[in-house]
Amino acid sequence: MARATIAVAGAIFVVMVSCGAHPSVTAPSQLEHFPSDLSNSQVDASGIYADGWIAGTASANLQQPGGDQMVSIRGTIPKISDPEFKTDVTLLVDGREVGRRPVGLGDFQLLAPVKNQPGKRRVTVAFSASQQLPAGDGRTVGAQLKFLGFERAKSTGIPADIVQGPNLQLGSGWGPIEIFRGERFRWVENDAQILIAPQKTGDLEVSLEVEAGPGVGRQCLLKALDASGRQVAAVLVEGRKTVSLFVPLETGKPNEFRLHVDGGGRRTPSDPRILNFRVFKVAAEAWAPSMKPVAP
Repeated sequence: MARATIAVAGAIFVVMVSCGAHPSVTAPSQLEHFPSDLSNSQVDASGIYADGWIAGTASANLQQPGGDQMVSIRGTIPKISDPEFKTDVTLLVDGREVGRRPVGLGDFQLLAPVKNQPGKRRVTVAFSASQQLPAGDGRTVGAQLKFLGFERAKSTGIPADIVQGPNLQLGSGWGPIEIFRGERFRWVENDAQILIAPQKTGDLEVSLEVEAGPGVGRQCLLKALDASGRQVAAVLVEGRKTVSLFVPLETGKPNEFRLHVDGGGRRTPSDPRILNFRVFKVAAEAWAPSMKPVAP
């Protein structure tokens, strides 16, 4: 009986604060003060308790400002009974996954870039595993929430994405942005697409900071395939390194290349995805004929 009473009381408190507050025209862009930030009726929070604990899945309406923004969550995974407890944290904006990472006990942070589309967004955080609060509380929680909302990309000190350089963008086949220990990367199962809008015909050096993943082992032959499936470049990746792929470009049409590895596909017990390789940076720049490598 005590467990049910405490859990319901927390939920009722959030409702009472919301009903007693003056209506607000817009939702806030961030939640970090509890319970006061929940008093804005536009937030319409679900799964967030007045004391900052959040359920296995929680969501809120937040206002995305203009400019380069990142959506972020900071919190703490409590140590309750299992000292080896781990969970995957996933961030979604308007139902679309934008970031994911595995976390253990203690403080964590997950950031993900979002498109420059100001307006009200439904931000959701989901945990793959939850825990039950002890001492008669009984609530099933994912974490103690410290911050959920939008932040200016520059204030985080981390680039908005792995792409660097003009006329270059990512196509299909890329995993969501992940950030771990201050580094940003995207995992790839296979055939991650790079789109290039060249200003002139010629060769382009595509520089990749890449690491072979558990799907392929310690090394892999990374190939660049054009839109027809023809191999135009290849490089051996051993561990983590920066490599260059020299690809031919034609003006007057979009140029598409896919990053492909043969084989791979090994699974890991801790992740349902196939993690063949991950990329930390994609950059491109035109190079003079004198820079073209000499064939052995």
